[in-house]
Amino acid sequence: MRTLLFNAKGSQNRCALLEDKDVQEIHIHHIHETAGAIYAGRVLNVLKGMAAAFVDIGSEKNGYLSVHDLPSSMEKRIREGQQIIVQVAKEATEHKGPKLTAKLEFGGQYLVYMPHSGYTAVSKKIEDPAERERLLAIGASLCKEEEGLVFRTAANGREKEELTREFHYLKGKYEEAKGKKPDKVPCLLAEGTPFFDRMLREYDLGETDRIVCDESELALDLKARCSGTEVIFHQSKQPIFEAYDVEQEIEKALKRIVWLSNGSYLVIDKTEAMTVIDVNTGKFSGKSSLQDTVLKTNLAAAKEAARQIRLRNLSGMIIIDFIDMDRQEDRQAVLSEMLKEARRDKVQSRIIGFTQMNIFQMTRKRVRPDLASLLMSPCPHCSGTGTVVSAETTAFRLERELWERQYMEHEAVLVELPADAARIFRGEQDEHIKRLESVLRFRIFLNPTFETGTYRIVHQGDEDEIIRLLKNKEKM
Repeated sequence: MRTLLFNAKGSQNRCALLEDKDVQEIHIHHIHETAGAIYAGRVLNVLKGMAAAFVDIGSEKNGYLSVHDLPSSMEKRIREGQQIIVQVAKEATEHKGPKLTAKLEFGGQYLVYMPHSGYTAVSKKIEDPAERERLLAIGASLCKEEEGLVFRTAANGREKEELTREFHYLKGKYEEAKGKKPDKVPCLLAEGTPFFDRMLREYDLGETDRIVCDESELALDLKARCSGTEVIFHQSKQPIFEAYDVEQEIEKALKRIVWLSNGSYLVIDKTEAMTVIDVNTGKFSGKSSLQDTVLKTNLAAAKEAARQIRLRNLSGMIIIDFIDMDRQEDRQAVLSEMLKEARRDKVQSRIIGFTQMNIFQMTRKRVRPDLASLLMSPCPHCSGTGTVVSAETTAFRLERELWERQYMEHEAVLVELPADAARIFRGEQDEHIKRLESVLRFRIFLNPTFETGTYRIVHQGDEDEIIRLLKNKEKM
């Protein structure tokens, strides 16, 4: 069962892909997302050595336009100060501006119209030679001069009239954007495709069993547009992403460690240059020989690593340090598993395979920001290094501060601190906190919180007074 979940309630739109009950992919619409938008920009400087130019489109960072992303008619005519119509191909990152293209694309349900491509193509998923020939003939009859188009998988079997109608609709959008006469440049000419429309395009509805949506108007619209797919309006009081365990998967996808059902685990670390996935046997020992146990662990890890790559939307260079395998046939089995999983991914990837050091390498195209960069921000406690003070350090810092209060006149103190730091501070069977209370001669009450890397002495006074405070907190 392949299900698309559309979370349209609230100000942030989200989509999740489920296969049976397993979450495979998550998409979140960022409020500042510009991919697909079309701008009238101005060329700031041409870098002849890099065969590229920087273009001002009004964003915080200037866009990057490669000569390879210019129509052939413009390749030798680009100059500084020139006004140019461009489309955002990739979002800006923390260190780079958006990637731009002057080869504009206008996507619909059945085809993609490209005013400057000069070619017609058909989705590889349409395998019937006769159908491919039919679509190519339709494309040839529609396109003029530089025009081109790509037929999506959904175009398979569609009537010429329906395809022609969408072609002219998309061409009209291009003509509308091109025909605008902006008062000043840079300026926005056309928004990118709406989020849920883009999701419908990205996921082949012919392979989707149902769409579950939590917003009534969108559900009605989907029922009218997606006649071959079951559309369900989610009316439960429980939020849609909670009802289908997607929120739980999002939380897991933001953590370094991913546990597998057999007791082994992955450690995922993302750096500026690459993503590193380390495979560990963990609690899994197996009942077979060591080599068979290693193979089983690596095969399970390969499947989960591929899912995490899609779930987290990781891109760029990705290396996986599988557990060492002595047998060539075992490495081949793991490689085959990764190739199989890559074929399920709609984002283009390149499987390089095992290096001489037995490290698995692959690359994945960056289409949108990864999940963590959409949901997380640099830690305010660590100056952006990505780490916070450890639980041990927090516990020891608290102990040192309490020693400074050894001779205070109050009977007790109330401390809020992270739960893991509280466990360390208490010690085995509370022996550490009891010893400290005996020496300092006042009671220490701990109120564990979900914060990280810090503690706070919130009250000091009579013991009965602090007990009342804690009881009041429990009632809230």
